[in-house]
Amino acid sequence: MKAMFANMTVADFGGHSNRQARAAERRRVHWLFGEIQIAIHDGDHVRVDYLMRELAAATGREEHLRASSA
Repeated sequence: MKAMFANMTVADFGGHSNRQARAAERRRVHWLFGEIQIAIHDGDHVRVDYLMRELAAATGREEHLRASSA
């Protein structure tokens, strides 16, 4: 019985997996990038600045940096 649970992690017991979190973060970054392109095309400099700050925050998190360097 002990060997059956030896390789299990907290995620195996209903917690969110890191893969799901990374996928959600990746979708957000792609969405932000698309919105930035639209704002640039429309000449909306205020929105571009705002979205660039959001993109920097989304890609500058410590978790993101650790995941991409692994």
